[in-house]
Amino acid sequence: MKLSVVASLVALSASAVSATVDKIVVFADSYTDNGNDYSHSKFPPSPPYYKGRFSNGPTWLEHVAEDVSIPVENHGYGGATTNNLDAYSEFNGWTVPGLKQQVATLESNGTADSLYIIEIGYNDLNAIVNPDQYKVVNKDYNYQKVGQNVVSAVKDIVSKYHAKEFAFFNVAPFDKWPVIKDADKPKAKKMINDYNSYVEAEIKKIGNINTKFYDLHQWLEEQIANPAPLGLSVTNGPCAWGIGNTTACDDPEKHFYFDSYHPEAKVHKAWGAWALENLKKDYQIN
Repeated sequence: MKLSVVASLVALSASAVSATVDKIVVFADSYTDNGNDYSHSKFPPSPPYYKGRFSNGPTWLEHVAEDVSIPVENHGYGGATTNNLDAYSEFNGWTVPGLKQQVATLESNGTADSLYIIEIGYNDLNAIVNPDQYKVVNKDYNYQKVGQNVVSAVKDIVSKYHAKEFAFFNVAPFDKWPVIKDADKPKAKKMINDYNSYVEAEIKKIGNINTKFYDLHQWLEEQIANPAPLGLSVTNGPCAWGIGNTTACDDPEKHFYFDSYHPEAKVHKAWGAWALENLKKDYQIN
């Protein structure tokens, strides 16, 4: 009996030990983009956007990078889908690399000891709801194929870098975003929930990797339901309608949505703090 108790305690202790990683490598979309799109396409127009970010200030990962002791690689690209062979975005004639393309073509110093973070899927699902906003190649695109693309990309990362540590942020509740028509909101909400459950279950089937899942969807739902602590409102619409608009409001710091697709800078700062708190529980990144 004593031996079994000791064994159980050892197992619990081992599971509670945070993983040591040498750097953070992030593959992502516009929520994370720190000017990568802009360096190729001069989109979005800056100002009113902040130095090529899809917001009016630094993105969440930039806040995380300020408070960790290890290098952070940001491969976030605005408009990125999971695979350009299914759907993709294009700005000023420049094709945005999807997740599969990011992993295959972008230069990275990732190693077997790095933490690989994936924050993507929003554009794929939005392309299914609003195909006119993207270049849709696969006319039968569905959320299951989006999830399969993510699984395939994870396997590519494992093959390329011998990666073991992965963290995933699920898809935001973009059914609440101004870009989604009221008539499409129920469909979008169901698809987001179905996708988030599906992709997490499929990723967990991949062997020989360690995974953490952070519920960005729920966190953002809470911020949208109660934006007052951030000094924001969701009832006043976006500061800049659409995306890439050169005309913006005079009080962006009061709008939860900077444009019709993306949150305001204070949301990013709060997201960064929330993400950092979770990451520090699971990884030695101080």
